[in-house]
Amino acid sequence: MYQVFGEGPPDCSGEEASLEQLVAQARQGEATAFARLFEAFNAPICTYLARLVGNDELGRDLAQDTFLKAWKGLPSLQGELQFRAWLYRIATNIAYSHLRHTRHVRWLPWIQVSEHESPSIEGPEEWVSEVDVIQHALRQISPQYRACLLLQVIEGFSQREIARMLHISEKSVGSNVSRAREQFRRFYQPTKGAME
Repeated sequence: MYQVFGEGPPDCSGEEASLEQLVAQARQGEATAFARLFEAFNAPICTYLARLVGNDELGRDLAQDTFLKAWKGLPSLQGELQFRAWLYRIATNIAYSHLRHTRHVRWLPWIQVSEHESPSIEGPEEWVSEVDVIQHALRQISPQYRACLLLQVIEGFSQREIARMLHISEKSVGSNVSRAREQFRRFYQPTKGAME
C-alpha cells in the first residue's frame, strides 16, 4: 500500500494513512486530509510547473492554482484517474492556459534527456554556460511535446497515464515524446563534449 506519511493524520489514531484514504477524506470535505495531500504533492507539482513554464516563482503560483482547483473539484472526481495523475492533469492544463495567454516559454535547466544522453560538465563556469545552452534548446520544443516529455521522463508517468491526463491517444504521447527528443537533439549544442 502506498504510504503518504510515516504517521497518520490526526483523526486516524496513529495508523498510517494511505493515499486512497486521504483522498476519500478530502472528497468528503475534510480540510486536514487535503492539507496532508498538499504536503505530499506540493513540491513535485511546483517542480513540474516550474520546468514547464520556466520560472520557479510562477511555478509556485500555478501550483497554488492547481491545488485550489483540485480542492474545488475533488467532490466530482471520478474513478477514471488516480489522484496523482488527476492532479498533474490539472497542473498541465493550468500551465497550458498560462502559456497561451502569455506566449512566453522559458525552461529551467533540464540535463537528463535520457539514460544515454547527458552532457559532461566539470565546473561551475561550464555549468552556467551549459544551462544557457539547454534553456535555448528546450525553448524550441513545442509545449505539447514538452509536457509529454516532462511527464514521462521526469515525472515517471506511463504513456497510458499521460494519454488519459491530456486526453490524447497513447500513440500521440509516444510521438510527442519522440518529437520532443528530436527537437532537443537538433537545437542542443553542448558546450563541452558531444551528445551521443
